[in-house]
Amino acid sequence: MKKRLLALAFAAFAAIGLSACGPEGATPGPSQEGFIKDPTTIYLWTTSGDSGQTLLNRWVEEFKEIEPNVTVVNVKQSGSYNDLENMVITGFTANNYPDLVAAYPDHVADYIDYGKAVKLDDYIDNAEYGWTTEEKADFVPAYLEEGQEYTVPGTWSLPFSKSTEAMFYNEDVLIGLDLSSVDSTINNGNPINAPYLSSLTWEELFNKLCPALLKYDAEVKDIIQPCDDGVTRVFGYDSDDNLFITLAKQYNLPYTSVNNGKGSVDFNTPEMKELLTKFHDAYENGYFTTKGANEGNYVNELFTANQLLFSVGSTGGTTYQFNSNNPMNVGVAMIPQAENGTTSTIMQGPSMAILDHSDENRRLASWLFYKYITNEDNALSWGLDSTGYFPIRLSALENPIYLAACDETAAQDKSLEKLYARVNNYFNDVNPYLFVSPAFKGSSTIRTQVGGLFTQALLQDPSNLDKLFADAESASNLAL
Repeated sequence: MKKRLLALAFAAFAAIGLSACGPEGATPGPSQEGFIKDPTTIYLWTTSGDSGQTLLNRWVEEFKEIEPNVTVVNVKQSGSYNDLENMVITGFTANNYPDLVAAYPDHVADYIDYGKAVKLDDYIDNAEYGWTTEEKADFVPAYLEEGQEYTVPGTWSLPFSKSTEAMFYNEDVLIGLDLSSVDSTINNGNPINAPYLSSLTWEELFNKLCPALLKYDAEVKDIIQPCDDGVTRVFGYDSDDNLFITLAKQYNLPYTSVNNGKGSVDFNTPEMKELLTKFHDAYENGYFTTKGANEGNYVNELFTANQLLFSVGSTGGTTYQFNSNNPMNVGVAMIPQAENGTTSTIMQGPSMAILDHSDENRRLASWLFYKYITNEDNALSWGLDSTGYFPIRLSALENPIYLAACDETAAQDKSLEKLYARVNNYFNDVNPYLFVSPAFKGSSTIRTQVGGLFTQALLQDPSNLDKLFADAESASNLAL
């Protein structure tokens, strides 16, 4: 696992004199009592896993030394981020909602619509307790920009656990595999290598590579175990909604837009129907499947059982792409792209939003706590400890400790540690191509609708596409 990387991190912290209790950005207020003078309690809601909770609980204790009048109650909520949003919105009427909450932009857009989200610019720019110019410039620009992609001007969310999607592949089977006996055009007749897989297009995948792999499996050597239903499949994608949105971006097709401050549903086009027909055919041929088509089960379970050769999932869920009971060397690459399209990979991972309780002490305390847990040292710790989330600060990405965590040479073969190193290193490759969609009232519902639409497009006959698209469009418009 990450034990050796964490040991290296702790040793390096000690060697360069860093302190977890007094890092940059954690300076107390104008007196030893901090900025908050009155007893103030704030609530943090996340769905972070055990390693994340350990860090958050440690930071709660450390923050108490900086702001002794502030009590932070860290609440781990069960369920998905959509479940978390539902709990927050349900709690608005009963005044049972957090001060700080992990949230995707679609969810923050709903909080803005309810009038509960706090606009953060005045806190960010405050001369006393805001970010300095240098601090603000230290954050990955795309992550800060995401917090401004709303219909209402200003900054409404701030980065925290950022990730993206990656294509995980069975390196033991694929690298060095010579497919020339079944298709001499694959990789120009050369054995498969990492550069070839890193430059895959959907067209190459479906028209050449997948057919060749299935033919090789059937005629030359078993390289893929059949799925439980007896069908041999090649490629899996976890998120149906992410894929729909990403394909629209890659192929320069409309998805949603914002007009006069209001969201617009734009995805019902002949071009998108034609594209989904190609994915339906790929599903029928055994080239491709998704979580939705896999009865809601994550495709990484098929991948780690050797029932798929490729698995696209969130880097935030890297640990699920490895099974210690069936270890393999897992390669990491960009997801396939559109031939002659726009290279794009979706930005993932929740940000933080501050919710309003009509109490300036609670608003300020929430900002100060957020500022503390994202200072340079803590951003580095979160990136190292939270299994697949990238540091949100440029300085953390350039830190020798993080660079060491990107180096796989010391990692054991067929290990999760080696996979983590590859994912850490992957960020530099994908960073220029990250994108986000506009967030507005109803955008969360639209995401859900297109995810279901994609699943049904795979499972149903293409003759049903017109109705599937019309139904999804109608349900989406009702949410605006």
